[in-house]
Amino acid sequence: MPTDDSRRVEVFRELSGQECTTRLGGSVIGRIAVCTPDGPVVIPVNYVMDGESVIVRTAPYGLLAGYAWGLASFEIDAFDDTSRRGWSVLVMGQATPVEDVDEVMSLQLTDKLVAWAPGSRNMFIRITPRSVTGREVGR
Repeated sequence: MPTDDSRRVEVFRELSGQECTTRLGGSVIGRIAVCTPDGPVVIPVNYVMDGESVIVRTAPYGLLAGYAWGLASFEIDAFDDTSRRGWSVLVMGQATPVEDVDEVMSLQLTDKLVAWAPGSRNMFIRITPRSVTGREVGR
């Protein structure tokens, strides 16, 4: 049976820590994964980097507010179907609420973390990484 070489992946490599950091700093939308009693849930969120930590903005009574405590994952990616190229960065770590009043006020005033979703989004969650990994695939 003939094979279709045009579909073969020619690049598959791990991203360096610096490449992961650069890509995390260059985006504003990602996905956070948390565990709920019904199973894992992945939710798209706005985010900003604060040093090595990821900070997301959410509603105080939404799903993330109820379950984003403890271990969580955060992921960003970019893919081009036409060129069959893409990359992803995965942050795994501890999710905790941002409780410092001055930090919350600063985050509420920044134009770097404006929620796209409607409603009150005045709660902030910090993901402190235990690991940050990334990979790139392509032709």
